[in-house]
Amino acid sequence: MIRIRRIAWCLLVVVLLPASCSPPPAEEADPLSRLGVEATVGAADGYLPDLTCRTCHQQKFDSFQHVGMARSFASPSEAAEIEAFGQEFFHQPSQRYYQISKVDDGLLFRRWQLDDAGVPINRLEVPVDWVVGSGNRARTYLYQTEWGELFELPLGWYSEIDGWGMSPGYEAADHSGILRSVPRECMFCHNAFAEMPTDSDLHGKDQRFPHELPQGIGCQRCHGPGAEHVRSALNGRDLAETLERIVNPARLPKDRRDSVCFQCHMLPAISMVGARRFDRPDFSFRPGELLSDYMVHVTTEEEGESIEDRFEINHHGYRLWQSECFQQSAGELACITCHDPHTKPESAEFRARVATLCLDCHQGLSSDHGEALPENEGGRGGCVECHMPTRRTRDVVLVTMTDHRISRGPFDAEKLVESRGRDDPILIDLELLPFGEPPSGDEARLYRATAAVRGFPSQDATNALTNLLSELPHPPAVAMVDLAKAQLKRQDFVGAEATARHLLADSPDSVPGLEALGVAQIGAGDNAGALETLARVLEIQPSPEAHYNRGLAAIKEGLGDEALEEIERALELRPNIFRAWYYKGRLLENRGQIEEARAAWVRTLEIEPNYTPAYGALVRLLRAQGEEAEAERYLAVGRRVASDPEELLNL
Repeated sequence: MIRIRRIAWCLLVVVLLPASCSPPPAEEADPLSRLGVEATVGAADGYLPDLTCRTCHQQKFDSFQHVGMARSFASPSEAAEIEAFGQEFFHQPSQRYYQISKVDDGLLFRRWQLDDAGVPINRLEVPVDWVVGSGNRARTYLYQTEWGELFELPLGWYSEIDGWGMSPGYEAADHSGILRSVPRECMFCHNAFAEMPTDSDLHGKDQRFPHELPQGIGCQRCHGPGAEHVRSALNGRDLAETLERIVNPARLPKDRRDSVCFQCHMLPAISMVGARRFDRPDFSFRPGELLSDYMVHVTTEEEGESIEDRFEINHHGYRLWQSECFQQSAGELACITCHDPHTKPESAEFRARVATLCLDCHQGLSSDHGEALPENEGGRGGCVECHMPTRRTRDVVLVTMTDHRISRGPFDAEKLVESRGRDDPILIDLELLPFGEPPSGDEARLYRATAAVRGFPSQDATNALTNLLSELPHPPAVAMVDLAKAQLKRQDFVGAEATARHLLADSPDSVPGLEALGVAQIGAGDNAGALETLARVLEIQPSPEAHYNRGLAAIKEGLGDEALEEIERALELRPNIFRAWYYKGRLLENRGQIEEARAAWVRTLEIEPNYTPAYGALVRLLRAQGEEAEAERYLAVGRRVASDPEELLNL
């Protein structure tokens, strides 16, 4: 942890004394050295450790530490303990038990199943590296590989029920287990920006993060990078000049002020997220910019549910934006009208104060509302209770939140919070959200199609993007990468190869293009070509996908030694590739390394207990070793939980 020397008195003197009293001190190479800090460089440059801000802004900094944003991301040792660690949680659909326990050096995630005799099987242990969420509503947990990739664990903590449950999207039997990658798009809103190399946050780049990360959304996500502001203060510059080098959102034009909050709180539908502008890296947004210059938002039409009824956990800004009050205020109503982002609101007092703000515009309602008005509600804030009711979120079904869409009502309060299961929406259509300054014409259609293929690469969406890109003399590389990935998901290997080659014609060293080409070649049976293509990827940079796919191509070419080498390299970079463990077992068995093959298949099932081929391979090996009881144990479990149990019936 970086320690910062306390020199608050010094800063106050250099900032507040008139310039005429004394000349500014001579500037050293970097005045930040006086505080013992350095500014970040690279993708997110000019940021300081947020603790630096406390030197001059102690009261606001200390108050902000109690706000959920400040506690959005932490190491296990820094996260305030609210959980009942050590409790077991059973997930009926997947037949798996879960537990997060305290250990000497942090937290440990455990997962297991039971065989027919009630004995644990397919046991997995993973150290928890990061805790996501303040815990005001919920928390989830991440682990990080040595290579720097982040993955979400399926067990979450829910404060409202004071207990454990599956994290959002893990409710079904066939959930993604421990394999859900955490991309930069998620980290953008869940934490402060990390120091990363320039352009490492471009679309299509590896989703890797440093092992030392900021812990929580800090001051500079709303006020902008602070290095120049602090340098100006340390050098005794004029106060006006110093203030110009930091952003005060309240003083921005209204649309840019709202963009500061909406950078994370404008998400119309989790089922379909809009694309960032094609020329914008993930961590390139800065307070003071117009959000629509950075991101193109989309909204969806879903079967059986109106936009007015759709309510998700990250809908604060979106629902407020939908409100007639917001729309008719001409920018006068904003998030910060009610919320001081530096202070944690105390519910009763906060709601009563918000009610007085409502009455600034709705002054003539006393006779109509009678006892419903806040002054007759014991300070509970009747406006909020009636017009911004608490509702259960659709995507995180164990959480209820205040709905920020200010509506007339009346509402059935009990119905809005009643328990519900998670259901996946059936999308009918999507359109660009008329927010800020969205693109128009062909550009709008291109962003719409790109969002569609990223979310659900249907044949219609893939065809639409293909046709749009074919009309452009220089189609954007980002959209070409998205199209190639969509074509691969649909096993359109001919189309994916054509898209990849088109991309590579303009950018011969495009790693996403080369990787897409290599996979397409494997799918089309050109394994020799794939070996050559993927070798080119590895000349440019390490890649677990390239090593793994090169291993598959080598297997198909009968190159056992080369295949094993590539598979092992893939696992060194990303140890949770369960299919790589499976193929490693096959390759080791072919070499007569039976015990090593057995261990590889056991590991396969620890990572992915549904993987049918591993059950078949392990059962056959155990029988060949004369371990019939152990073989029957795995076979019985496989027939109960494997994704294709029919394949095990004849074993």
